[in-house]
Amino acid sequence: MRFAAWSAGPIAFAIAVALALSVATPARAQTPFFMTQYYDVATSTLPSASGYGGNGQSGGIGDGLVRIINGGDVAGQQNGTLCAMVYVFDDIEEMQACCGCPVTPDGLRTMSVINNVTKNFGVNRGNLNAGVVDIISVAPDLFLPTPVPLPPQIASLGASGWACDPSFQYGPSIGSSSPELLDFVDGLRAWMSHTEGNSPVPAASGSLIKGVSTEEFQLARLDDGHFAELENFCFFLVQNGSGTGACSCGSGDSFSRAPSPGL
Repeated sequence: MRFAAWSAGPIAFAIAVALALSVATPARAQTPFFMTQYYDVATSTLPSASGYGGNGQSGGIGDGLVRIINGGDVAGQQNGTLCAMVYVFDDIEEMQACCGCPVTPDGLRTMSVINNVTKNFGVNRGNLNAGVVDIISVAPDLFLPTPVPLPPQIASLGASGWACDPSFQYGPSIGSSSPELLDFVDGLRAWMSHTEGNSPVPAASGSLIKGVSTEEFQLARLDDGHFAELENFCFFLVQNGSGTGACSCGSGDSFSRAPSPGL
C-alpha cells in the first residue's frame, strides 16, 4: 500500500484509524477470505499508472464485466441478501474507489468496469486503465432505524433498513449491526470478462489480434492486516465527502422478493 499519495495527509488517516479502533470488530468467519481479479481496459493504446502499455502494445482494449452471484441463503437480514464489498485499486496500489453492493439469493449483479467500477476514482486523478478489484462477502452490516442520506459508497437493501457499508465504520452514529464476514462455502462468487489485444510480430504487420476471456475471481486468505487496510482506506474515501472515490453497483436487485425462509 502507498500512504504518501493521500491528499488529506496523515492527520485524516490517523483520524480514520482512531475511528476504526472505536467500533466493534466484525465477526470473523472460520476461514475468512476475499476474492481478487485484475482489470485492464486500455493498455493496448494508453500506458497504465505503472507505465505498462501504450500505442500498439499488447494489453486491454475494451470494457470488462464483473458478474457476482449469491448462491445461498445464509444471512438472516432481508431474506438472505448478502453484500459484495468492492475495493478498486489502480496498478500502483492506490485504492481509488469502494462500494457495498447487495446481491440477492440466486440473484445476479452485473457491473461494467468502465462505467461502474472505475468511473469515479478519488485519489490524485488516478489512472483508470489497469489495476485490481478485491471483493469481500459480508452479511448486511448497517441498519438504519430511520432513512438518512448515504454516501455513494453505501447501497441500501431496498426499504428494509439494511445497507452495505464497505468501510464498516460509517454506522455507529446512526445505528448499526455487527457485520459478519463469510467463508468461501457461504459467500458470493464473482467473474470478470477481459477484452484484450496482442500486438502482432513484427508490430508493423497489421492490427491487434483481439480476444475475450472470462475468469473467476481468485481466492486469498483475508488476514487482519489486509482487512484493516481495506476498511480504513475505504473509510477515508467515504469521509472525504466529495462524491468521488465511489464505484457503483450496476444492475441487479437491491432487495430480495423471496418469502422469508421456512414460510
